[in-house]
Amino acid sequence: MEKLATDIYSFERLRESGFTYVDKTRELYAMASGDVGVQFFIARPRRFGKSLAVSTLKALFEGRRELFKGLAIEPLWDWSKKWPVLHLDMGTMQYDTVEELDQSLRDYFCLMASEVGVSLDRTKLMPDMFRDMIRELAAKSFDGRCVVLIDEYDKPLLKALDTTDVCKFRDYLKPFYGVVKYEGEKQRFTFITGVSKFSKVSIFSDLNNLKDWTMYASVATLFGYTHEEVRKYFPGRIHTLAEANSLTDEEAFAEIIKWYDGYKFHPSAKPVINPVSLGLCFENNDFANYWSKTAVPTFLIAILAKHPLDFSSVNVSDDRLEAYEPENPDVTTLLYQTGYLTIKAAHRLNDMTVYDLGFPNREVANSFTSRLAPAYVDMEPPSAESAQIAAARALLAHDVAKFIKALKTFFANIPYDLTDRQNEQTWQAIVYVVLKAVGVGVQSEVKTNDGRIDMVVDLPGDIYIVEFKLDKPASEAIEQIKGRDYAGKYALSGKRVTLIGISFSSEKRTIVEELVEEFPQGDKVRGGEA
Repeated sequence: MEKLATDIYSFERLRESGFTYVDKTRELYAMASGDVGVQFFIARPRRFGKSLAVSTLKALFEGRRELFKGLAIEPLWDWSKKWPVLHLDMGTMQYDTVEELDQSLRDYFCLMASEVGVSLDRTKLMPDMFRDMIRELAAKSFDGRCVVLIDEYDKPLLKALDTTDVCKFRDYLKPFYGVVKYEGEKQRFTFITGVSKFSKVSIFSDLNNLKDWTMYASVATLFGYTHEEVRKYFPGRIHTLAEANSLTDEEAFAEIIKWYDGYKFHPSAKPVINPVSLGLCFENNDFANYWSKTAVPTFLIAILAKHPLDFSSVNVSDDRLEAYEPENPDVTTLLYQTGYLTIKAAHRLNDMTVYDLGFPNREVANSFTSRLAPAYVDMEPPSAESAQIAAARALLAHDVAKFIKALKTFFANIPYDLTDRQNEQTWQAIVYVVLKAVGVGVQSEVKTNDGRIDMVVDLPGDIYIVEFKLDKPASEAIEQIKGRDYAGKYALSGKRVTLIGISFSSEKRTIVEELVEEFPQGDKVRGGEA
């Protein structure tokens, strides 16, 4: 049985303790060799192994060959050369004020200096202390250069992203990280990781020398596991998981794909599986929402609660996808960079690329929407979950009246200031989240040959076609479904097809009318005569 490590981010400890290490060193060599550059940046969502990669690079440049025995990089690397490494873990730097951050960084650098036998002047500004540290370490090297590794560079700023102090943190960090550029000649290799990328008029204006490989196809699978890697490194775990759930090995692997796969960091790249969620699934021999064990950022929920987003149809241009301003965050960009949305498809539109985004897998969809639904309607999570389950059960029992009653329970709790831009899509987005959070097969904006269906709910024995209207009668919704033959798309599905028209009132902010009709050909379809 493969030995798992879901909470170890030290390459040294991982290798010395005999834990399974999925070999990513060939991809790391592409950066570390110096053949294509010396300063790199990659952004990835949390829990994808960024800290482990940084730890691996530290051991590599320190020349610790014994840790790399049998790995792809061992015969490629020149082990006769070693460099001093400045490893800065900003993930520990989460403070409420800039003054606290400054104090912590000073303590961190002074401790690091004492460990490597150099001295720093604590009275200097923090950028100057950083510069001096690089120069002191470089002076100890055989070639006058050192290695700089900065993990989770954006953690201090993300901590303040939804506060009035965000610009203070940005202005503090900008000259600090600028040292990386201005002392570039003293660095053999530089690698910076983070969850997000701030735009070039912000922190990255002083880091424009970095090679941003965030969306490079060649490193799209550097973080996360490909299907081939999971099969190669964890065959015993897959088999045990299968036995525990009365599945075959192939069925268990298919469930792994549904739950934890689907992250794409380049349109042409293979999808990858979340390594920590997969490890916890193997440890517990259970398919569950392990992503939810860590909190969803509250500022994301707050923004979305004010301006609901249709998660089944998210499109964004390439320039918006890559960066944003910390004082004016783009929620779609944040959702992609934090891993709640991923690339589903890409299209060229004139001179730009437009990406279709969506939830990567079942785990993320369930985890995120289960937190968003209560926020939309200002309900306590247990109460919201009860109403959601009631709605799902009503649809499964083909009791549309109970389904509408459950939805009204939600809308009765919507705060008056939910949104100042009401439209049909607003209410559609809320219904989508309500159902998605409890695992209902729901799609929005479903294309047909004569338009788009607002919502389709696909259950084992039923198809529900739902059209929403705002301040218009429900009869218009039914007429649109029938007039454009939306139901014809599902005539051969073998399932009962039900049409639902729902009318919302912008004044009352709830459902004021609903109409339900069975698709006329439903009996023939169920009887196999169609």
